[in-house]
Amino acid sequence: MQNIWLFVFYSFTIINLILFFVFIFKRDVMRLQITKMILALAVAGLVSACGNKIEESPDKMVRAGMQRMMKEDNQFNFSGSYRLEMGNQAGASTADKNSEAITVQSSDSSEEFLEAEPDYYKQQMESVNRMMGLISKSFSIPFTGAVDMRKGRMEVIPEFRYESKNALISYKFPVYVDFNNLSVYMDASAITNVSDVMNEQSNPQLVIGDRYVQLAVPQDRVQHLPIADLLKSLPKSVDDGYAVIKSSEFSKVSVDEFGKELEAKHQVKLNSSYAESLKYNAAMLQSLSQALKQAASKAGSDSKYQPQDYAVLQKIIDALASIYSDNNDGALAGTPIGSYMAQFKNKPIPIVSNFYFDSKGRIIGVRYQCEVPLDDIKELKGPMKIDYKFQLEYTGSPKFTMQPTPQNSINIGSRLGLY
Repeated sequence: MQNIWLFVFYSFTIINLILFFVFIFKRDVMRLQITKMILALAVAGLVSACGNKIEESPDKMVRAGMQRMMKEDNQFNFSGSYRLEMGNQAGASTADKNSEAITVQSSDSSEEFLEAEPDYYKQQMESVNRMMGLISKSFSIPFTGAVDMRKGRMEVIPEFRYESKNALISYKFPVYVDFNNLSVYMDASAITNVSDVMNEQSNPQLVIGDRYVQLAVPQDRVQHLPIADLLKSLPKSVDDGYAVIKSSEFSKVSVDEFGKELEAKHQVKLNSSYAESLKYNAAMLQSLSQALKQAASKAGSDSKYQPQDYAVLQKIIDALASIYSDNNDGALAGTPIGSYMAQFKNKPIPIVSNFYFDSKGRIIGVRYQCEVPLDDIKELKGPMKIDYKFQLEYTGSPKFTMQPTPQNSINIGSRLGLY
């Protein structure tokens, strides 16, 4: 609204100046041209003012921001960190009042368990808890990366970092994903430099050297997979996922310390839970599956992809959707991971998500926080705290550190007998 009033003020000023010159020269032709110019300026100003309008509804702000990030401003660099704290040594969250970590009421089962055990065992478990707390507070995963959705590529460089007094251990594993040919490249030199020395004499064929390690779907299969159609359907599917979340769970809040670091103008907080996040994932994947099904129904005999090509991807998507659905016969049913997820579905595990916006309504940062109770692991005390945050830099020309080519990469899929 402020932009509109400024535009009106400047427009009237310009109009008065123009009319003054018209009065002096009294030329009808000039008056006509100036009138056209005024109308053009008015239209341009209104379009500009409307283009910068921010959605007022918190849920619509998030959904609009996500769509803009995926459809328009989909070339950017990003950076962030992932922290995990375990045991009763887990410290207080660094977030401020508007994005504080949620406290989960934990069971006293671990205390009862320790009291029933011999003193020696109890002391050992106390030591383990203190050690786990110390390690987790010193361990973090900072990361950087780049996304270029227009060219179908992404890069992420996680750093596994342990830092304490007089100690610093760091490993980086840059990863590059090419969605066009379904290839993943990794700079695994942190490991292969050691393995190369061991294999140099006995197994020279296993030496990696300075090359990237590549895992790729065979090209004869990739050419029959409608990846472009899948990526095209992704923005709508993400929006369908957010649509299942109640609008009342979104709220506008004051910009917190992390947001101030980003120079954010607006902040939206989403109070959700682990169970609701599963519903979001299931809805998104089901929407993606439906989009593939519709595309398959429109495929003709002369189309690049046939219905059976879409069916291959749809089968994979459906299997993933079954993991997050409420059914007990999903792809992970009967597995340890499936049992673990099933237990979490019935536990109150709150998740706090904060979205940070600039003056244009673009998402410039996101922060997720949650606490996972560890009641079923008797040896560990307290919840496991997760703090995951990242910021985006819309450059229009994202910088990639990895430039993989067939010459500087080695496909280890065949060596591992995967194909």
